[in-house]
Amino acid sequence: MSKKHNQSRGQTGLAAVVIVSGCCSLAMAACVAQVTPSPADVATAQQIDVASTGETKPASRGSENTPVELTGKRLALANTPRSAPLGTSNHDPILTRGGELFAKYCTICHGENGDGAGKFAYLMNPRPRNFRQGDFKLATTQNQLPTDTDLVRTIGRGMPGSAMPPWDHLPLADLQALAAYVRKFHENGTRDKLQTWVNEGLMKPAELPKAFAERTQPGQQLVIPPEPAFDEIHWFRGRRLYLENCASCHGADGHPVADAVKFDSEGYPVPPRSFVNGIFKGGSDGHQLYTRIWKGMKGTPMPASEGVYTGDETWDIIHYVQSLARAGAQARAQLKQGTFVAPNVRGRLPSSPTDTAWAQARPLYIALTPLWWVEDRIEGLMVQALHNNEELAIKLSWLDPTPDERAVRHDEFRDGVAIQFSLSSDPPFYMGDTSNHGGVNIWYWKADRAKDIESGHQDVDAAFPDRAVDMYPEQDAPTAHATFMSWPRVPLAKHDPQFVTAWGAGNLVSNPNLKTPVESLVARGPGTLSGMPAHIQLVQGSATYERGVWSVQLRRRMSFTDGDHTGERIFKKGDYLPVSFAIWNGSAGDRDGKKNISIWQKLVIE
Repeated sequence: MSKKHNQSRGQTGLAAVVIVSGCCSLAMAACVAQVTPSPADVATAQQIDVASTGETKPASRGSENTPVELTGKRLALANTPRSAPLGTSNHDPILTRGGELFAKYCTICHGENGDGAGKFAYLMNPRPRNFRQGDFKLATTQNQLPTDTDLVRTIGRGMPGSAMPPWDHLPLADLQALAAYVRKFHENGTRDKLQTWVNEGLMKPAELPKAFAERTQPGQQLVIPPEPAFDEIHWFRGRRLYLENCASCHGADGHPVADAVKFDSEGYPVPPRSFVNGIFKGGSDGHQLYTRIWKGMKGTPMPASEGVYTGDETWDIIHYVQSLARAGAQARAQLKQGTFVAPNVRGRLPSSPTDTAWAQARPLYIALTPLWWVEDRIEGLMVQALHNNEELAIKLSWLDPTPDERAVRHDEFRDGVAIQFSLSSDPPFYMGDTSNHGGVNIWYWKADRAKDIESGHQDVDAAFPDRAVDMYPEQDAPTAHATFMSWPRVPLAKHDPQFVTAWGAGNLVSNPNLKTPVESLVARGPGTLSGMPAHIQLVQGSATYERGVWSVQLRRRMSFTDGDHTGERIFKKGDYLPVSFAIWNGSAGDRDGKKNISIWQKLVIE
């Protein structure tokens, strides 16, 4: 094997840093296309949120099981009927606003036509939902066509267990506009399908209005019987029913059966959900699980139990499933927006992530979700920040059972972490945009680069110590009678760069003489990611791995007085700027767009 193998080294790096602030996953929510408002849509907030006991109670905000439920006045407003049927005018202001929001936050995954074929949908599993097809999962009606409240609630809460983030930070009017726009996709898809049937003679034209209404208008609200008190007898009955009916897919003790992978309505594989991990897309409260079990999940292999179990038997299964889940898992999987502060400290900043000076910075926990969902994931990270008017330092810590510090072999992938700074105060969905000050600046720390700097560049010799060595013509022969077997193994840095083409061409990821493990990159919209020139790779980094915890410190000057630093984020006191994060777990095969990501957070520079 020749040293040309090195040219591809590092190409499993940051091909696309998809640090998400927007909607990028399977079901955005259940979408209803209706000609006139249905009775369910004019229900009050209390009617919609009646608990399983039959008593009205306000939904909590920020609790473990209902982290971002829409409540009170907001929920009631979500059900307020419009004065005219949606979509009756091409200039409907609700649809106009919904289109603007959808283009900014949603098209990159769900596609401009709402068909789930966005530019970066291939990075995601579960796949982004095809709104035109209308197989929406989270509905509370008898016919599984969701109400406005279902749709607004799901957009606001997001969908833990997928890359679909929460949008409850948007105004209620914007959530309603998004719901209307998504519903319009469903309407259009249904209308086109029915019209095709009419054209092919499979349906009479007079039947079309009724068929359209049946396929787009939500039915009556599902009535959930009161939840019985949990006790050992109910648990025992629930385990018996679970083993008889659920264990063949979800496993006897909640660990999914590997061979039980089935396919959804679009032909994509759907592995069974792990109940032990305790993450449920529609929530883990009893009444939420009742709906999923009783009606099934439309478009997925999850069948309905209606007519199979009684209401009490369904509750017994729910109580057993809840007993399997890890405590707090649902809340930790809920993506949330948070704020962390960089205090202004006197004197020097910390020299490493273990420096005691970090005690001056309050940490913030940030939940992460994998774009390509796997159970072996990085759940979240802790972030802290400090500055001294001249430099900004950020510390990132996360749990990782295995350090992965080499990426030479084809089956090796590095650990890494990236922080993305928006150059604007209101960033779009993904990687900035082409407008003035609309891009993003990314700092990307790589564990293998840190190892290279500390212990010497890891080339193919490290991965293949018994390989044969070519007799490279640019090297001087060590002796007059040197043979193929006696030719010495010279470190890559001793070679002529012109014979290591990636290095010779200026590719930083192939340079064996790098001085910092942090790569600075810029982007102005999807597909524009590029590295900063070598002379302004100014972000310094240091890291420690102790007892299963990575701690990484990133540090850079806050501003520049000379030179061209276009694309670099300038920091100043009083800044309140959006930032987001991504982590790559090498042992899980993370690379490029396969990673764990956060939504936008806020950094305050004191």
